[in-house]
Amino acid sequence: MQESDKRKALLTEITLTTLCHATEDCDKVKQALLNLIPQDIASSAQILADTMKGFYGNTITRFELRAHGNDAQKVLEHIAKLLSESDRRYIISSLEIRYDRKSNKVFIRIDKQSAYLKTPFVSEGDDVVKIVLSFSMLRSLDSVREVLEEIFFGPKK
Repeated sequence: MQESDKRKALLTEITLTTLCHATEDCDKVKQALLNLIPQDIASSAQILADTMKGFYGNTITRFELRAHGNDAQKVLEHIAKLLSESDRRYIISSLEIRYDRKSNKVFIRIDKQSAYLKTPFVSEGDDVVKIVLSFSMLRSLDSVREVLEEIFFGPKK
């Protein structure tokens, strides 16, 4: 193993969360989550649901889906294939504000409606699927950027 391989950040977990408001069809909201993961993982995926009350007493359900290790890598690769090149470039160019060095996590938001329609795009709005990428090992923006660039655009030549 080369020295550079030892000092590479590793994607250990991906978490997708979204909210289903009382005015939404929760089956469709769950489908939006499932559309962001590969079919082989989706078929056995467990979506956790947590129901709470909103400010006006309305029901809000929070859905969460997690993948670890190789499955996390497969999910991110799948999302990368679904996103446009400009969205992938936008994530990389805005990585400084998406990356939290303390937790070694990257935060991405995907428009929930577009995820349901299988044409996801990055959004900074509120009605989104929140994606959290957790990394182990080296806490380095440059190392995380290298991992994401390889997943988004392929290995450097």
